[in-house]
Amino acid sequence: MTVAARAGEDPARLVADAAARARLRGWAAEPVDVARGQFELVPPPRRVPAPGAAWEATYRLRDAPEVEHAEPLFQYAVPEMDERATARPGARETHDPATDRNFEWSLEKANVISAWALFGSRPPGSGVVVGHPDTGYTPHPELADPSRLLVGLGFDFDDDDADPIDDLSDGLLDNPGHGTGTGSVILSDRGAAVGNNAREFVSGAAPFASLIPIRTTESVVLFSMRGLRQAIDHAVAKGAHVISISLGGPLPSPALRQAVRRAVDAGTIVLAAAGNHVRFVVFPAAFDEVIAVAASTVRDEPWSGSSRGDAVDITAPGAAVWRAQATRSSGGGFSFAVSRGNGTSFAVATTAGVAALWVSFHGWAVLERTYGPENIARVFKRILQETCRTPRGWDTSDFGPGIVDAAALLGAPLPEHIPARKFRDAARAAVATDTTGLEAIIHLLPDAPRIGVERALAGMLNTSDRELPSVLQDVGDELAFQLVMNPSLRDDVERRARGRATARRAAGRARAAIALDRRAASARLASRLTGARPRSRRRPPRATGSAGKP
Repeated sequence: MTVAARAGEDPARLVADAAARARLRGWAAEPVDVARGQFELVPPPRRVPAPGAAWEATYRLRDAPEVEHAEPLFQYAVPEMDERATARPGARETHDPATDRNFEWSLEKANVISAWALFGSRPPGSGVVVGHPDTGYTPHPELADPSRLLVGLGFDFDDDDADPIDDLSDGLLDNPGHGTGTGSVILSDRGAAVGNNAREFVSGAAPFASLIPIRTTESVVLFSMRGLRQAIDHAVAKGAHVISISLGGPLPSPALRQAVRRAVDAGTIVLAAAGNHVRFVVFPAAFDEVIAVAASTVRDEPWSGSSRGDAVDITAPGAAVWRAQATRSSGGGFSFAVSRGNGTSFAVATTAGVAALWVSFHGWAVLERTYGPENIARVFKRILQETCRTPRGWDTSDFGPGIVDAAALLGAPLPEHIPARKFRDAARAAVATDTTGLEAIIHLLPDAPRIGVERALAGMLNTSDRELPSVLQDVGDELAFQLVMNPSLRDDVERRARGRATARRAAGRARAAIALDRRAASARLASRLTGARPRSRRRPPRATGSAGKP
């Protein structure tokens, strides 16, 4: 949450007063950015409220006169982000035969090996620290030299302790060893690692960079906006020059975006996976300050499972990429191997390694002195896009200008002028500045016409097209959350927006979908769906912040 403190007022006291009036007694106020009045309210252990109750608490906070903005920071499951959850039952994973025993094909396609040659006698990637929010690390021999795996600088925000090791639990939505796999793609030593008896091996894009492992979650599909916010701030505080995020969720969080902005202002290049098996680009990749990376194949074609859209900034190899694999052995210890994996997780890891090469090649101090820390990421993004290679017939509208070319990137001269800050497209700008939730909903339904979505929402919320912005100002972000949590509801809205369902049937299904689980929806949204008069209407937020961890 964000509070507005006048001269002489204590922001922490204002937060405590607002929490008490919102009936959140016993919740702890954790400072995020005290100068801007940003705090997080965390519930007591074993008292995590249901989603509907969390939204009710959020509305009570928003109604407090000293609160500028409040939002719930949910941890929620997005199973369609997991390739295992979308695979056909009994289907066997297959990989392009062109990648068989071709352990460095992804580096060749990204022109990384040629980029290494430009370093001469200097170690490629040396002196650069990569922050790595993921599922943590394991002592896999292919992950990195122990001296460059900076475990002491990491943290476990999932279990709230100092050791970010991956416990390799393998539940329904868990991704054991995911952090080990993506980390190896960033900075594994070239060739087979010492102690790796397998014939397969991994070569990382920046083999002499250092890595801060940060355990943010057990699963790339169990997304915690609060955990990722904490991980980004932690990486910046520990001196990361690059942050590689192979995690994502379908909803924008102002608190998460503020963390990204703090990182970029500090001189950190932030990259994130565009997402898997969903049509739209997930967050934080969809934020303009983040470099969103889609995935390509060994044949220079977009990977079929990659998210796509105007928010994609660049594409990199991500299908059948060789990476370290860690599992639990029958005796309870670690079992290590090397295998191929699919996903934009590996595409962004490769690109993060390339970013580390670029910083190492020019020197962070030189970049800071030349452009100022707040402009480093912008300069990198411009050169990355200008030097990429564009295969014939490439879909630039959905997959960015082309595929990463590390050698061309390093060979390009640094620009004399700082590029102007520009949004890639109007839709991305709208999502970034939206205070109603409408743009987030539009983002979730990229194949539906905008006017159709607006009309569908108006009918669903029992209001007119004219009054829709005011109603969405009140409940729009909660409605976006419900669309994510209830795929059938989202499908109904999309069908209606595309003219494939009658207004009565679509509106009835929408109301029924919310009514099925009152714990998930607030009374305020339920009243809108049933046409009852809402109890109050919040004023437009003046700033961004965060509230609670429901």
